[in-house]
Amino acid sequence: MAQPRPLSDAERERIYQGRSQEKTIPAIALELDRSEAVVRKWSRRIRAEGVQGLCSRQRGRKAVGDLGSFGPRIRQAALALKRTHRRWGADRVLVELRHDPQLSGIALPSRSRLAVFFKQQCPDCVAQRQPRRPTPTAPPQATAAHEVWQLDIQEKIELADGEVAVICNIRDPFGAAMIGSRAFAAKTATHWRKLKWTEIRQMLREAFTEWQTLPDSFLTDNELGLAGTPNDPFPGRLTFWLRGLGIKHRFIRPHCPTDQPQIERNHRTLDDLTLDEESRANVPNLQRALDRERQVYNHDFPCRASDCAGRPPLVAHPELLQPRRPYQPEQELALFDLQRVYDFLADFVFERCVSTTGVVSLGRCLYSVGRRHAGKRVTVRCDPIHHDWVFAETVREQDDEVERELARRSVKQIDTHLLTGLEPSALPLPQPPIQLTLPCLAP
Repeated sequence: MAQPRPLSDAERERIYQGRSQEKTIPAIALELDRSEAVVRKWSRRIRAEGVQGLCSRQRGRKAVGDLGSFGPRIRQAALALKRTHRRWGADRVLVELRHDPQLSGIALPSRSRLAVFFKQQCPDCVAQRQPRRPTPTAPPQATAAHEVWQLDIQEKIELADGEVAVICNIRDPFGAAMIGSRAFAAKTATHWRKLKWTEIRQMLREAFTEWQTLPDSFLTDNELGLAGTPNDPFPGRLTFWLRGLGIKHRFIRPHCPTDQPQIERNHRTLDDLTLDEESRANVPNLQRALDRERQVYNHDFPCRASDCAGRPPLVAHPELLQPRRPYQPEQELALFDLQRVYDFLADFVFERCVSTTGVVSLGRCLYSVGRRHAGKRVTVRCDPIHHDWVFAETVREQDDEVERELARRSVKQIDTHLLTGLEPSALPLPQPPIQLTLPCLAP
């Protein structure tokens, strides 16, 4: 059944004029082609309220304002936290409100209502939502905790004391946990510097020690210090160290940071939580803020990444606390196997041109193959059994192309001490056998 159309302003005005002229309700209804019930309703309202009764009324419960059903203490505390920490979202503010002893036992607003409250009360503190761009096809996702760790570096973070910081972050995309965050002082006399691979190695060791496990693989971008020499497929020392520990070092596609969106979003989350004057005063303050917020995120933050569904990562994935491949720092030399590095290098084929002095550059090391081969294009392979580089040239013999070995040279700068930074003497020595002295029994 069709609903009757509402009276227009002109029709309500004619009802008012008709009743003022003492016209009957049936006469007005006939004149307007409306039911007598409708005319009677507006006639009564006009008699009770006068001309003001002609105005339409808003239906529903009267609005009580932003978070009007909550006490002023909740509104003031939430607004103060948001204005102090402008990059905090509704979730982070709720975590702090739950830990406030003065608000113990008081009902708190939901995340959505708190977000609306911030947009209305302090819009200058709320980031404007940008339209999402279409994302390219991502690499295969991890299927278990500590199967893949993503590592990325935030550079050129200017601090209040004039220092320039660089932050190295690690994230587990499956468990949505912040594995590690380390701030480094990177200011130089003229500019700022990138991290050395040994600094990244130390940071990874700290993460291995904290979680007492080694991941199966690392996913990083192609930054210098992570991937080796630009425009050269020769792996870097960080890759060798990881391989020696049995960890695969994988790389995203060039110029495609969306291949690891979790760690990229991790940067923004930490920025939002630590971008305040106290945290950005100096490197020690920044590190304390990173440690604090990482612990809050892993244990208390209602995370919606992965399949956490609003639960903290360690609640949604308690298996994060179970080592996948147990690690202890004093056992690293026992876990490190240099043969894995040579087996890994055996899968590569490098092409080089012999210099006029008969030298080939490979992995920032020089190898002499003889002046008689100057100008030749050679291929270089690793012999994983003898730990040699095999230099060969391609020649044609009887209409077939074959490789002829030119020289063999021992691999340089790939050894346990150089890659791990640990002395072999640090390896725990086996306990000497116990000698038992048995009494001699008389026959």
